[in-house]
Amino acid sequence: VIMLRQSLRSASALRSAAKTHGARAMSTYALPSLPYDLGALEPVVNTEIMTLHHGKHHATYVANLNAALEKYADAEAKKDVAAMIALQGAIKFNGGGHVNHSIFWTNLCAPKD
Repeated sequence: VIMLRQSLRSASALRSAAKTHGARAMSTYALPSLPYDLGALEPVVNTEIMTLHHGKHHATYVANLNAALEKYADAEAKKDVAAMIALQGAIKFNGGGHVNHSIFWTNLCAPKD
């Protein structure tokens, strides 16, 4: 969990804001803006697919990552090691999905490019 949190924090383009939670600061992650218009990949990838993949699928990873990190911070403040361990899978899965998709969007370009 710590390594994932450090990896996510080091990707400053992915970090949106910091909240104070007890004595520690917790990062909140946001869905990154696409570097192109949702329709820019037509006809290879249509606008509807891009809207669903970016606006719903990737956004779900971000929302679930933030929820898991908030629960982790609460468990950490309470010294609830069992809860901290139980949350590691959700943090890795959703954090990985967020990072992978953030990289994925930057590897796509319009067919004319």
